[in-house]
Amino acid sequence: MDISRVRRTAGNPLKGVAYLVGIASGLIGFIICLVIVNDVIGFWGVVLGLMFFPIILAAAPWYALVAWGNPIPLILVYGGGIIAAVIYGIGASIAGD
Repeated sequence: MDISRVRRTAGNPLKGVAYLVGIASGLIGFIICLVIVNDVIGFWGVVLGLMFFPIILAAAPWYALVAWGNPIPLILVYGGGIIAAVIYGIGASIAGD
């Protein structure tokens, strides 16, 4: 059996797990960020948040930390992305990408 095939077989599932972790933490974090925006600005803030979702994902977790002292949205959004990137990097290095 070829070693590159074994490496791909071991590394590609890790990359798939990284995609799932990134998508799950991103969607859950986005929903939490929309709830934060809804509490602060209201319905029209949510409408604008849906149009400008990168700004919401970047700003709302920091607002929750500074204004409310709640680090959970920040950990979920940024930590989920970092964990997904680390898992993907491990999978890519195993697979030889």
